[in-house]
Amino acid sequence: MIDLYYWPTPNGHKITLLLEELVDAGHALEYAIKPVDIGAGSQFEPAFLAISPNNKMPAIVDHAPADGGAPVSVFESGAILQYLAEKTGLFLPSDLRGRVATLEWLYWQMGGLGPMSGQMGHFNVYAPEPIGYAIDRYGNEVTRLHGVMDKRLARNEFLAGEHFSIADMASYPWIGAYDKLPADFSAFPHLKRWHHAIAARPATARAYAWKDKVNPRAGQPLSEEERRHLFGQSPPRA
Repeated sequence: MIDLYYWPTPNGHKITLLLEELVDAGHALEYAIKPVDIGAGSQFEPAFLAISPNNKMPAIVDHAPADGGAPVSVFESGAILQYLAEKTGLFLPSDLRGRVATLEWLYWQMGGLGPMSGQMGHFNVYAPEPIGYAIDRYGNEVTRLHGVMDKRLARNEFLAGEHFSIADMASYPWIGAYDKLPADFSAFPHLKRWHHAIAARPATARAYAWKDKVNPRAGQPLSEEERRHLFGQSPPRA
């Protein structure tokens, strides 16, 4: 049993994507969703901090680790993807070159596409007032990163090569992550092809179905309390 501490954000979707793909690959891992309402400050609760000290979701607890020992907790979405891929032997190639390519693009997403897309979304969608420099800075960088993906996907069906992998699962949720800021595929036909192919996978539909189940308020304006918890203010100290 895997406990998945989750909220329907791009990083949360990465893990449900993998868990649902494992079902279709015939290697299902039983999992239970443990909602972490980040708008209500649940990420600051001591029980959650014990498994995710950076007060970010997702995180998992594996109650049946490969070594047969005590449960293993893992935080950081990229580390979780790698852990579960290694546990099951799926979506992370075992050959040297395939593994290197997959991890390159996984870490590329963790260090670039995710953070830059998140900042673009913040300054375009959530910031209390427009800041032109920030909007241009992050918008231009995300466009550059989309171009990097497009060039890669012009030569390969998927980011790591010809096989769908955790690198694709990590990157997919960050393309067009904000309803008010849809992805512009006009200059990136290969990225568009890749994105549409992943959207059409049955596992993707099931992974994203958790959004409305867990957070029926998704898409509604944020309250002041939600803004306080989400946007970098320190939680109350005991």
